[in-house]
This record gives sequence, structure tokens and C-alpha cells, in this order.
Amino acid sequence: MNLDKLITFVEKPSQDLYAVKVLEGPYTDVIYTYGKVRLHEDEANAELKLQFDFNVNDVPKNLNKEELNKSEEFRNFMGDILTQLLEENNYNDRPTNTHTQDAS
Repeated sequence: MNLDKLITFVEKPSQDLYAVKVLEGPYTDVIYTYGKVRLHEDEANAELKLQFDFNVNDVPKNLNKEELNKSEEFRNFMGDILTQLLEENNYNDRPTNTHTQDAS
């Protein structure tokens, strides 16, 4: 999934956080924000589960905000994007210089 073609970040004057705007696909022009994000270990299945809150800010006329809020497909779509954002951020935040100097 190429996030650069799929989403962009937009600033909303009424909010402190950046929102995500979908650029292509079935949710084109939907704007939403992520809320609290939690990771839970599912020990029985040896998986890490991602849970998050979200707020749908704007929808185009061809979509319904209430339906999106209830849609499992839309939640999975947002979860896939969030997972990729977290993975890319984790990769990009790795230190490039692993050598440290002792100050003593």
C-alpha cells in the first residue's frame, strides 16, 4: 500500500491534531482523525492487536457518516493505514549512529 497516493494529512482549524484525508478508493475525500491508540497482546494467538478511537470529520455526499462509524470495512481500512504509519515511523525513528562515547 502506497500511503503517499492513498492519504494526505490535513490541518483542521477547529482541532489541535492533523486529520487524515483519503485520496483514492471507496473512501475518497473522507477526512478523519485517530484518537487514543492501544496495542494489546493476544497471547493465545501470539498476535499484537491494534485498537484505536477515531472521529470521522467530513464525508463526501456519496457516503454516510453514521454508516462509516459503524462499518467494519472502514475500521479495517483505517487500521491498515495506522499499522503502516506506525511501522514506517518505527523504522524512521531508529538511530542511525549506534556508536556512543563514554563521557568519563
